Amino acid sequence: MELYEKNGNILYVLNILKKYSNEDHILSSNKIRDLIKEEYNVLIDSRTVRRNINLLIEKFNYDIEKYEENNKGYFIRRDPESEFENGELSAILNTFAYSNFIPEKMSYSIIDKCLNMMDIYEKDKYKNYKASIKNTRTDNLEIIKNIEDVNEAIFNKKKITFDYYKYELNERLEYVFEGKTKTTPYKLVYALQKFYLICLDEEKKELFSRRLDRMKNISITNEKISNKFDENEIDFFIKSNVSMLSGDTEKVEIECDMSLLDNVIELYGKDIKVSKIDDNKFYASFYTTIKGFRYWCLRNIETVKVLSPQSLIKDIKKVMKDNI
Repeated sequence: MELYEKNGNILYVLNILKKYSNEDHILSSNKIRDLIKEEYNVLIDSRTVRRNINLLIEKFNYDIEKYEENNKGYFIRRDPESEFENGELSAILNTFAYSNFIPEKMSYSIIDKCLNMMDIYEKDKYKNYKASIKNTRTDNLEIIKNIEDVNEAIFNKKKITFDYYKYELNERLEYVFEGKTKTTPYKLVYALQKFYLICLDEEKKELFSRRLDRMKNISITNEKISNKFDENEIDFFIKSNVSMLSGDTEKVEIECDMSLLDNVIELYGKDIKVSKIDDNKFYASFYTTIKGFRYWCLRNIETVKVLSPQSLIKDIKKVMKDNI
């Protein structure tokens, strides 16, 4: 046991530096020694601490500032190429805390992993952390495995099969099996707090999307795929879809209140055609799926005027008339 502890000295020193040191919290060799005793119940002398710090720097390329540089002690800098900064960890933590695509239990498991990668001073800021979110999370515990399976199938150019589920309202709200699907997977995208699989409709030979959290029992087949669609066509499909609703893509022209400018750019991107009409309104044109865009227009009917296509204008007028 004594030999193992001696060989483990470098890990004790490294873990203490990662957990307790940063630019604002510089540790002396004596303090590192005391923390090792407190954390691991192992007693080493300050000279051994300094020797292992030099070994971490010289043999393992850790970026550790030494006493000779600051006249205070030692602290470890994070490697920007391989380690997350505290701000990056915080962004990941909050993303998973408020993401609907992942079950709550999995979300907090990932949050704990982020917290364990922080030093104690940053971690302390989250000791009372609790996300405030509506009950809209998926219950699908296969979601992470789905991501892994789909990525593997895309990499190996193999088709997949999966069961697809949706909500139905009968006597009560039910999550029901819609059917088994066989498809060619092309790309995973993240939109509106959900993961979507962009894939091929085997019968219609056109692209469509499926919610990853609605998929279960994914199986990778031995059937090789042929690239019917190239990367540009797939990207165009993704950029043209509102809320990942599949359908025919057409050019639309709209006149909007200036209050919707941010929303339009967020949904359709900065490369669309947009021009100012006056201080209160702007014009925009872009390609999108009519089905998804129709829903967006109806949600914003008081601030959006559709200029084209005519078929969409007639459709919206009919919906409004039928619901008055």
